[in-house]
Amino acid sequence: MQDIADTVDRRDPGPPGRIAYAAELRALAELQAFRKQRVQLIRELPHWPTRHVLVLPGFLSGDWATAPLRGVLSAIGHKVEGWQLGRNLGLKPGRFEELETRFLTFVERAGQPVALIGWSLGGLYAVELARRYPQATRQVITLGSPVSGLLTANNAWKLYEKVAGHPIDAPPVDWQPGALPMVPMTAIAATGDGIVHPEAAHARPGPEVENLVVPGTHCGLGWNPHAMRLVADRLARR
Repeated sequence: MQDIADTVDRRDPGPPGRIAYAAELRALAELQAFRKQRVQLIRELPHWPTRHVLVLPGFLSGDWATAPLRGVLSAIGHKVEGWQLGRNLGLKPGRFEELETRFLTFVERAGQPVALIGWSLGGLYAVELARRYPQATRQVITLGSPVSGLLTANNAWKLYEKVAGHPIDAPPVDWQPGALPMVPMTAIAATGDGIVHPEAAHARPGPEVENLVVPGTHCGLGWNPHAMRLVADRLARR
């Protein structure tokens, strides 16, 4: 794991190659490995202070995919919830407005600013929510999300356009790809990511931006022990 904010090349690197894409199948083995070390991992992570955390899933997935991460964070004392909006099929008309309502309801119940964690496309949602509602957001943590604004440096954008029904750069909401929220932000990329190019998963440099990288696949980021350690550590920071 390392901070690489100063080494990011902002030229579009294009999507990951075919070998990296095929290697995403390793995520299944990574899940099995996570299950074997889950108990020990929970023992090692900081159990205080408690945060309210909303976790947003990636494209074509839902709360079932973020269950391992949410389970670990709950086990170490955080008040964690999923987005509760079914399968993430992109920014169809009205979807972001539904998410805004969900977010604001969660914040109202929490009675304090909340942490947003977004995996892949969910990370873009998290950044946009934080950009719109900085006073309601404690921090943003993204996992393999194309937060750089390089929207085609991934192997999913063409499928996204077909499913969501709009061009990748023209969603039905006021969107600012690559914009930074006015809150602390940690962008975590995976070195073996076969979906989103690791460079595209790094945010632009900023005073409250931290870009980190962990070994592993894109599809395994939700149960990646290295990523979980980083997430737990950042949530524990004052």
